[in-house]
Amino acid sequence: MSAQDVEDADDILFAHPPRVVTRWLCGCGEDYPCTEVRFARLVKATHSAATTGGEGSP
Repeated sequence: MSAQDVEDADDILFAHPPRVVTRWLCGCGEDYPCTEVRFARLVKATHSAATTGGEGSP
């Protein structure tokens, strides 16, 4: 391992510090929104658009 390797490692560690990330979790334990929540939102949005005269309504 050369001195250049150590210097490069220091540069990488400086350029890539850890950061705090906040994630929402669904009640089922998956990242929010889970697949089921996304599907339910799609169904509700489609129904709402159809009943209020949005695109796709007869």
